[in-house]
Amino acid sequence: MRKLSTMAFFAVVITLANSMPVEAMAAGCKSGFVWRDAQDGDGVCVTPAERAEAKAQNANARNNKVVGGGAYGPNTCRGGYVWREAFGGDVVCVTPHEREQAKRQNAMSASRTAN
Repeated sequence: MRKLSTMAFFAVVITLANSMPVEAMAAGCKSGFVWRDAQDGDGVCVTPAERAEAKAQNANARNNKVVGGGAYGPNTCRGGYVWREAFGGDVVCVTPHEREQAKRQNAMSASRTAN
């Protein structure tokens, strides 16, 4: 009987885990926050809306670069755009306001982390 109870417990746990949204399983972030995931391994804790914005910025990155490159090679941003710099080596071109948002997210991540 005890063995059956243990198996039933794990069946419930697995069922619950499979029904949870990915956002709820972002280990390390407090409830309501998720990994920004602007690149693999980007574990800065942000709101789901902020993560969606980072994904949209990544998807639109090519449109904000100088066609054919420029002073910074293929990563040269068009006029009015700057590198996001959300993490070392982040050269996604965004507006200065969006770069400031990424810096604020980085600064606030510790207060959004569950540990």
